[in-house]
Amino acid sequence: MENVAGFTLVETLTALFILSLGILAALAMITASLNSAIVVQDNLTASNLVQEGVEVVRNMRDRDWLAGNSFGAFLASAGGNGDYRVQWNSTNLLSDLGNPVLLQDTTSGLYSYDSGNSTKFKRRLTITKLANNIEIKIISTVSWNNRGVSKQVSAEEHLFDWY
Repeated sequence: MENVAGFTLVETLTALFILSLGILAALAMITASLNSAIVVQDNLTASNLVQEGVEVVRNMRDRDWLAGNSFGAFLASAGGNGDYRVQWNSTNLLSDLGNPVLLQDTTSGLYSYDSGNSTKFKRRLTITKLANNIEIKIISTVSWNNRGVSKQVSAEEHLFDWY
């Protein structure tokens, strides 16, 4: 028999093992990347919902000013200091009612408590008119669960009596 150059079975198996390790590493990186993308998307959505909550309350304060109402009238009409919920089209503070999940409209993508598909996000606003009567403190908090782990994003804003 002549000496014929070629791959032996051991060489072939070694090459397949190394190739398999490379493919598994690439799949692990893709999986980690997709999980990170979901976490980033949730954090961005929660941050925007937190900011929306603050902006809705700021709009209520500004509407009071335009109507000639006293500072904090929107809060007094809701019952005073406490926990509330709002949605993008709120003209008044809504009672907390156990902090229900936000719903997302499938066509517009807007979050509300009126209609849509349930989401994992809950928003609570803690509003306090401070003793000096020229300042309202708002703490907007959005919470959700991601694979059994509780997550939360908060923002604090202070509105002042500038009129």
